[in-house]
Formats: sequence, structure tokens, C-alpha cells
Amino acid sequence: MISLQQVSKTYPNGFCAIKGIDLEVQEGDIMGIIGYSGAGKSTLIRLINRLEEPSSGHVEIDGIDMLALSQKQLQKQRQKIGMIFQHFNLLSARDVFGNVAFALEIAKWKKEKIKARVNELLELVGLSEKAHFYPSQLSGGQKQRVAIARALANHPKVLLCDEATSALDTKTTRSILSLLKDIQAKLSLTIVLITHQIEVVQQICNKVCVISNGEIVERGKVEEVFANPKQAITRELISFLPLDENKLIAHIGVSENTYRVIFTGPNAQSPLISQMIRKFGVDVNILSGSIEEFNKQDIGHLVIKFLQTDTDSISKSLEWLQSQGVRIESLALESLNLTKNSQAIRNLHTKQKKD
Repeated sequence: MISLQQVSKTYPNGFCAIKGIDLEVQEGDIMGIIGYSGAGKSTLIRLINRLEEPSSGHVEIDGIDMLALSQKQLQKQRQKIGMIFQHFNLLSARDVFGNVAFALEIAKWKKEKIKARVNELLELVGLSEKAHFYPSQLSGGQKQRVAIARALANHPKVLLCDEATSALDTKTTRSILSLLKDIQAKLSLTIVLITHQIEVVQQICNKVCVISNGEIVERGKVEEVFANPKQAITRELISFLPLDENKLIAHIGVSENTYRVIFTGPNAQSPLISQMIRKFGVDVNILSGSIEEFNKQDIGHLVIKFLQTDTDSISKSLEWLQSQGVRIESLALESLNLTKNSQAIRNLHTKQKKD
């Protein structure tokens, strides 16, 4: 669907933002292009629809040579390429209906067809009841939904997303990504998504390219790249992936022997779990772990599961961890905080054993 061959972009000041990139995006792909600020991500996506002109190379979309088009031909071709931006780019003087209709007016749709199409799009993005609201009356997520509806107005085959969730909070980001995924499935879109958020790639993309200093340094299926990153920058990006503990718990299930262990200060870097295993002879699986850096101290989180059913050795192990200044929460009893009283651990095991 999208083919870039040896595409480069050098600005008049001599800065080379994109350096001989080759990129193939297959029909139906959701391709994530990820990298740090200044890596060339936004320049690359703007080269695809010629919002930026490449200095050299070849750009083809759906069999059309984009660089051979006149301005009039390019304007028509862009109707098949939707684009959404980080800051929504809505018209403040138009309501939601008018913002979506604007794309159809530019494409010279007949007035009697515009209303039906706009209503269809607003229903698709879940904003039918907001048709006559103005952008100033909308939340960030609602504004992006309007932008998505507008981008889809002319039945595009390709949707380009330039940091489309960067201005949104985590919960809203998830809802927008879920919407994009549903729309892609319903409309058989090909999506190219620029982001610096590795969790965005994880949630929605099936393919990923990592870009650094204007070059693609790693690419492939998301699960393969995440499982076996070959470049240092890819490993670093993946290291920022937040743990979704709820998904983990749902996947592994929770027994009475599953705990969240929280380390603070010096303990975040101490090998307390390995010391506990040697001291009490217990078998422990570490199901997940992370260390978060704060201004004053580090905080470490582990989810562990004891493999044996010997409640006495488990209780002694947890009591010892507590004596080292570690906080323990039982995932089996809705994160019951067990740090206030060591005896609570023994009581918990006794109750579970009777049950």
C-alpha cells in the first residue's frame, strides 16, 4: 500500500532529517514508527503525503507515484489519505458537525449527502450527541475523535497519525487506540502511526519500525521485535514499557501464595528475594518486576508466587521481608496490606487453609 524507496530530506540549512529510508507498509497493516524527539518521525510521515517534499527518493501509495502528481492531482489524491495530529487542528468557529463537514465541502460533496455522511461518522466515533458542541466544549479525547471522523470523511484507504495520543492522558489514550483499532478492522484501513510511546505500539500495532537520527535501525513484527530487540535504542524504548499488572493477574490467576512486594530506598537495589530463598529454602517464581526512579529514592515492585504449600515457611519468609523494611500485599485478598502486623500473615494462611 505504501512504498518509500531511498527517501531523504535535507533542509535548506543543511540539516538532514531523513537519510535514505526504505519502508514498505502492506495493506491492512497498523505500522508503528517509534523514536525519540528529533529522530525524524514527523518528517517521515509528512513525506508520505507530501506535506513535506523529499529531497530525493520515491514515494508510492496504492500504486500511485506521489512525486509525479501535479498540485491539483495531489489535492485529489490526499482525499484518500486521512491524517490526524497531536493537537487536533479543529476549527474553533465551527461546531463538531461543521468540522467534519468541512472536509467534505473541500472535496465538493453535494450538500444533501454531507449531512448523512457526517452523522454516520459521528456515530462511528461515538459523538452523535455532541454534533452541535464547539471544540472549546470538548475534552481532549472528544476533540481527537472529531479529528478522526474528519480524517475518515472521504473514505480514505490510508490513515496517518502524527503523535495522535501524545496530548492525552493514559485512560483517554487507551480509548482512542481502541477506537482506531476498531475502525481499522471495520474499514480495512492501512494505518501509519508515529509515536514516542512504546505502549502505543504494544496496544495497537502489528508492525514496528524504530527510527534514530533519520534512519530506520530496526523493524519487524511487534511481538518479534519486543521479544528479541537487536538495537540498544530498541531495548531502551522497551524498558520504558509500563507493567499492566491487571493483565498479568488475569493471565496467571492469583492463588493464596501470590504477593506484591514493594521495596523503597536502598532496598530497591538489594537482593532480598534471593537472600530469602536461601535463608528459608522456599521456591519462588518472580512473575514481574520494575524499579521506578523518583527524585528522592527508587521504588521497586515485584509480583512473586510461592510454589510450595508450606504456610509456615511462607509466613516466616514474608515476616523476614517485612523486617527488612519491605511492604507486602496479598493479591489473593484484593491487595490486603500486610505490613502493619506480622501476625496478619499467619492469620491469612490459617484462614485460607480452613477454607
